[in-house]
Amino acid sequence: MKNIVLVVLLCAGFTYASAQDVYTSSGKPGYQKNVKKKKKGYDPDKLILGGGITLNFGDGYFSAGLSPIIGYRITDHFSAGIGIGYLYSQVPEYVDPINPDKVSYFRENIVYPSIWARYFVFRNWYVSASTEYDLIYQKGPGYDINGNLTTLSQNLNNTCLFLGIGYRLRLTGRASILAEIQYDVLQGVNSPYSPGFPTLVHVGFCVGL
Repeated sequence: MKNIVLVVLLCAGFTYASAQDVYTSSGKPGYQKNVKKKKKGYDPDKLILGGGITLNFGDGYFSAGLSPIIGYRITDHFSAGIGIGYLYSQVPEYVDPINPDKVSYFRENIVYPSIWARYFVFRNWYVSASTEYDLIYQKGPGYDINGNLTTLSQNLNNTCLFLGIGYRLRLTGRASILAEIQYDVLQGVNSPYSPGFPTLVHVGFCVGL
């Protein structure tokens, strides 16, 4: 289950400042620093790269995942992009009636492409939306039609639609900390998120947003 609700995001936007020589009427050079020309069309300064890392373990439980993203700052207030994620998890289960101390593992692999968007509505406050399509493969202990212990597997899919609100805390220059909470409004029957708690909390350090 994707019951990790705290994800650290690392985002990086690429930017630069240009320094130009400016000559005065006397012919002596002056300097105009940090002059940034407006660009038409695609601007690499507005590119956003980053992603998330998930790691959790203890008492036989283990999960690890990676979710890189790419995006673009379309306006000063609006950014959007796409992502792809992968999460592996295993949960210990004791289901053997003959050997009750024998541990078996329920394993889950999830691949989830996503689309995300963020809009700043007031100063450092923003609203966010993201949708992801979960491709889920599960394998673990179970019982056949005769009641015998065996290994079962299945493929599932699910769509999530998260809406949320967040806050950007500026540190220095273009560096900020983002804190965000999102809620899955669809809550599909095959959702890999914790039942009854379809909420994600993101805390991230970002540069270039």
